[in-house]
Amino acid sequence: MRSTSAPVSVPHLKGTLPALNGVRGVAVLMVFLFHARVAGFGGSFIGVDIFFVLSGFLITVLLLQEYQRHGRISLRKFYLRRVLRLFPALLLMLVVYLLFNFFYFSDHASHIHHLQDAFLALFYAANWTRAFDLGRPDVLGHCWSLSLEEQFYALWPVLLLAILRLRKAWQAPLVALLFVTSWSWRVWLLNQGASWDRVYNGFDTRADMLLAGCLLAFLWNAGKLRCWEKIRFLAPFSALASCIALAVLAVSASWQAAALYQWQYAIVALATGLLILDLLSRPQALLTRLFSWRPLVWLGDLSYGIYLWHYPVLYYFELTGHWDGFAKWQAAGLTMVFSLLSWHLVERPLSKIKNRFGSSGTSNFM
Repeated sequence: MRSTSAPVSVPHLKGTLPALNGVRGVAVLMVFLFHARVAGFGGSFIGVDIFFVLSGFLITVLLLQEYQRHGRISLRKFYLRRVLRLFPALLLMLVVYLLFNFFYFSDHASHIHHLQDAFLALFYAANWTRAFDLGRPDVLGHCWSLSLEEQFYALWPVLLLAILRLRKAWQAPLVALLFVTSWSWRVWLLNQGASWDRVYNGFDTRADMLLAGCLLAFLWNAGKLRCWEKIRFLAPFSALASCIALAVLAVSASWQAAALYQWQYAIVALATGLLILDLLSRPQALLTRLFSWRPLVWLGDLSYGIYLWHYPVLYYFELTGHWDGFAKWQAAGLTMVFSLLSWHLVERPLSKIKNRFGSSGTSNFM
């Protein structure tokens, strides 16, 4: 199946690299399988963290290159691109969600409940309401990750500008320090008795996954990792080991296990970073060709819509009480219908407007 959009632009390489879209396709498929409670995928929620690392990397590379070309970063254009990319599709999903609930539930209390949840999602507060054990939103619970990313988009460009004013020798180490600080803070909170919801949903406790991608971007953009493709045996071995590690964690990880927050997330960050590095450095390698498989690239193009729609669809299918294998296939099909409509009616048309404010290689990313 032919990709519905141009593949992701690649820094320091000629042409494009659809394999990064393929990674995104795999990640969103993992998340769907987890939320659909498919046996054997109890840890595939780490697909969200693969998104985080990839998003942190691509956003940072683009900002660094803009700074190199123009000597500055246009915050206005950056925020306009992010709003045009993310907000309209989210708004469409929330409008349909509210209309559905208005007719599905007859009582006024339910209408107010779902309206409140929609506002939590719309204003990107869902991760904090969940982090502080408020149990909201429920049907829109997956919006916690959208909230966390939006908070990253709001803070990171400003912080990046401050970092870029420092000596180059200090920049990457400072990003590494921020990564370690977030990781250490999460472990400390967990040891102090913080709830699973607090350490899983808080921006401060999950920023390390995004910062891992930011650190990779600094090293890559500075040319410090160009030797990767020349390492004949280590590069393919490390890439394969990274895929195996991610696959093992997708099967075995638990979001209510201390090991996840203490060291398993660090493995996810490292493995995802090595995978991205390998796909960038060895475009003709077998792994790159596998992730460039057109159905995966196509899923990657639609991944934002799939992520927006899959959780409410699964929730209401399960609410009917008929939650068998066939119902899961039906939910997958309906998710794809909504995602395609979102892509063709909202996301793709607005991407043309967004590009007027500067091209963004992450135009289709969460």
